[in-house]
Amino acid sequence: MKRKKCPYCRTSFVANPRVKQRQKTCGKPACKKALKAENNLRWRRENPGCCHPDYPRVKEWLDQHPGYLKRFRQSHPQYVQKNRQAQRLRDRRKKLHLDIQAQIKDQLPEITEQLWNLPHLDIQDEISLKPLEITFLFSTFPCLDIQVQIDKCICPKENGIIPNRG
Repeated sequence: MKRKKCPYCRTSFVANPRVKQRQKTCGKPACKKALKAENNLRWRRENPGCCHPDYPRVKEWLDQHPGYLKRFRQSHPQYVQKNRQAQRLRDRRKKLHLDIQAQIKDQLPEITEQLWNLPHLDIQDEISLKPLEITFLFSTFPCLDIQVQIDKCICPKENGIIPNRG
Protein backbone atom coordinates (compact mmCIF):
# COMPACT_ATOMS: atom_id res chain seq x y z
CA MET A 1 0.00 0.00 0.00
CA LYS A 2 1.31 3.46 -0.91
CA ARG A 3 2.25 5.84 1.91
CA LYS A 4 0.71 9.31 2.04
CA LYS A 5 1.77 12.45 3.85
CA CYS A 6 -0.64 14.20 6.21
CA PRO A 7 -1.08 17.82 5.06
CA TYR A 8 -1.34 19.06 8.67
CA CYS A 9 1.30 17.30 10.77
CA ARG A 10 3.45 16.16 7.82
CA THR A 11 3.76 12.60 9.11
CA SER A 12 3.74 9.70 6.71
CA PHE A 13 0.86 7.22 7.00
CA VAL A 14 -0.69 4.29 5.19
CA ALA A 15 -4.30 4.93 4.23
CA ASN A 16 -6.98 2.63 5.54
CA PRO A 17 -7.61 0.03 2.79
CA ARG A 18 -11.36 0.59 3.00
CA VAL A 19 -10.99 4.35 2.48
CA LYS A 20 -8.06 4.16 0.04
CA GLN A 21 -7.37 7.41 -1.81
CA ARG A 22 -10.16 9.37 -0.10
CA GLN A 23 -8.31 9.47 3.24
CA LYS A 24 -6.79 12.92 3.62
CA THR A 25 -5.24 12.89 7.12
CA CYS A 26 -3.25 10.53 9.31
CA GLY A 27 -6.20 10.17 11.70
CA LYS A 28 -4.86 12.11 14.70
CA PRO A 29 -7.64 14.14 16.37
CA ALA A 30 -5.85 17.45 15.73
CA CYS A 31 -5.48 16.67 12.02
CA LYS A 32 -9.13 15.57 11.73
CA LYS A 33 -10.20 18.78 13.44
CA ALA A 34 -8.09 20.90 11.06
CA LEU A 35 -9.56 19.10 8.02
CA LYS A 36 -13.08 19.58 9.36
CA ALA A 37 -12.46 23.30 9.91
CA GLU A 38 -11.04 23.63 6.40
CA ASN A 39 -14.04 21.81 4.87
CA ASN A 40 -16.48 23.96 6.87
CA LEU A 41 -14.74 27.14 5.73
CA ARG A 42 -14.83 26.01 2.08
CA TRP A 43 -18.52 25.08 2.35
CA ARG A 44 -19.40 28.46 3.88
CA ARG A 45 -17.45 30.22 1.13
CA GLU A 46 -19.35 28.26 -1.55
CA ASN A 47 -22.73 28.77 0.20
CA PRO A 48 -22.61 32.36 1.44
CA GLY A 49 -26.32 32.69 2.15
CA CYS A 50 -26.60 29.66 4.43
CA CYS A 51 -25.53 31.30 7.68
CA HIS A 52 -27.39 34.59 7.38
CA PRO A 53 -30.01 35.16 10.04
CA ASP A 54 -33.49 34.19 8.97
CA TYR A 55 -35.16 36.38 11.59
CA PRO A 56 -36.72 39.04 9.28
CA ARG A 57 -38.47 36.43 7.12
CA VAL A 58 -39.71 34.46 10.13
CA LYS A 59 -40.89 37.62 11.91
CA GLU A 60 -42.83 38.68 8.82
CA TRP A 61 -44.48 35.25 8.57
CA LEU A 62 -45.40 35.25 12.28
CA ASP A 63 -46.88 38.75 11.92
CA GLN A 64 -49.09 37.42 9.11
CA HIS A 65 -50.16 34.42 11.26
CA PRO A 66 -50.98 35.81 14.72
CA GLY A 67 -51.42 33.25 17.50
CA TYR A 68 -49.54 30.49 15.65
CA LEU A 69 -46.84 30.03 18.28
CA LYS A 70 -49.37 30.00 21.11
CA ARG A 71 -51.44 27.30 19.37
CA PHE A 72 -48.32 25.29 18.52
CA ARG A 73 -47.12 25.30 22.12
CA GLN A 74 -50.57 24.29 23.37
CA SER A 75 -50.75 21.37 20.95
CA HIS A 76 -47.12 20.24 21.56
CA PRO A 77 -46.52 20.02 25.32
CA GLN A 78 -43.48 17.75 24.84
CA TYR A 79 -41.78 20.48 22.82
CA VAL A 80 -42.50 23.06 25.53
CA GLN A 81 -41.11 20.77 28.26
CA LYS A 82 -37.99 19.95 26.25
CA ASN A 83 -37.41 23.62 25.47
CA ARG A 84 -37.78 24.58 29.15
CA GLN A 85 -35.22 21.98 30.20
CA ALA A 86 -32.80 23.07 27.49
CA GLN A 87 -33.20 26.73 28.47
CA ARG A 88 -32.57 25.90 32.14
CA LEU A 89 -29.37 24.10 31.15
CA ARG A 90 -28.25 27.03 28.97
CA ASP A 91 -28.96 29.48 31.79
CA ARG A 92 -27.11 27.30 34.32
CA ARG A 93 -24.06 26.97 32.07
CA LYS A 94 -23.99 30.71 31.40
CA LYS A 95 -24.28 31.50 35.12
CA LEU A 96 -21.56 28.98 35.97
CA HIS A 97 -19.28 30.49 33.33
CA LEU A 98 -19.85 34.00 34.69
CA ASP A 99 -19.38 32.82 38.30
CA ILE A 100 -16.05 31.15 37.54
CA GLN A 101 -14.81 34.18 35.59
CA ALA A 102 -15.84 36.52 38.42
CA GLN A 103 -14.09 34.35 41.03
CA ILE A 104 -10.87 34.30 39.03
CA LYS A 105 -10.99 38.07 38.49
CA ASP A 106 -11.70 38.70 42.18
CA GLN A 107 -8.81 36.47 43.22
CA LEU A 108 -6.21 37.81 40.75
CA PRO A 109 -4.67 40.43 43.10
CA GLU A 110 -4.49 37.90 45.94
CA ILE A 111 -2.99 35.20 43.72
CA THR A 112 -0.48 37.63 42.22
CA GLU A 113 0.62 38.72 45.69
CA GLN A 114 1.00 35.10 46.79
CA LEU A 115 3.04 34.22 43.72
CA TRP A 116 5.38 37.19 44.15
CA ASN A 117 5.99 36.31 47.78
CA LEU A 118 6.81 32.66 47.14
CA PRO A 119 10.46 32.02 48.01
CA HIS A 120 10.73 28.98 45.74
CA LEU A 121 9.64 30.79 42.56
CA ASP A 122 12.67 30.15 40.37
CA ILE A 123 12.77 28.91 36.78
CA GLN A 124 15.15 26.09 37.64
CA ASP A 125 13.29 24.98 40.76
CA GLU A 126 11.06 21.93 40.77
CA ILE A 127 7.48 22.94 40.02
CA SER A 128 5.15 22.37 42.94
CA LEU A 129 2.18 24.60 42.27
CA LYS A 130 -1.18 24.45 43.93
CA PRO A 131 -4.38 24.26 41.84
CA LEU A 132 -5.09 27.95 42.47
CA GLU A 133 -1.64 28.93 41.22
CA ILE A 134 -2.02 26.73 38.15
CA THR A 135 -5.40 28.32 37.41
CA PHE A 136 -3.83 31.77 37.62
CA LEU A 137 -0.95 30.82 35.37
CA PHE A 138 -3.25 29.32 32.74
CA SER A 139 -5.55 32.33 32.86
CA THR A 140 -2.64 34.58 31.89
CA PHE A 141 -2.22 32.78 28.56
CA PRO A 142 -4.80 34.21 26.14
CA CYS A 143 -4.57 31.15 23.89
CA LEU A 144 -5.77 28.79 26.64
CA ASP A 145 -9.40 28.97 27.63
CA ILE A 146 -9.84 26.69 30.61
CA GLN A 147 -13.54 27.50 30.74
CA VAL A 148 -14.13 25.47 27.57
CA GLN A 149 -12.47 22.45 29.19
CA ILE A 150 -14.53 22.93 32.36
CA ASP A 151 -17.73 23.13 30.31
CA LYS A 152 -16.83 19.91 28.48
CA CYS A 153 -16.36 18.14 31.83
CA ILE A 154 -19.63 19.46 33.25
CA CYS A 155 -21.84 18.75 30.24
CA PRO A 156 -20.02 16.09 28.19
CA LYS A 157 -23.04 14.76 26.28
CA GLU A 158 -24.17 18.24 25.22
CA ASN A 159 -20.71 19.04 23.82
CA GLY A 160 -20.73 15.93 21.65
CA ILE A 161 -18.40 14.07 23.98
CA ILE A 162 -19.50 10.71 25.35
CA PRO A 163 -17.63 9.85 28.54
CA ASN A 164 -15.57 6.68 28.48
CA ARG A 165 -17.20 4.16 30.78
CA GLY A 166 -14.14 1.87 30.67
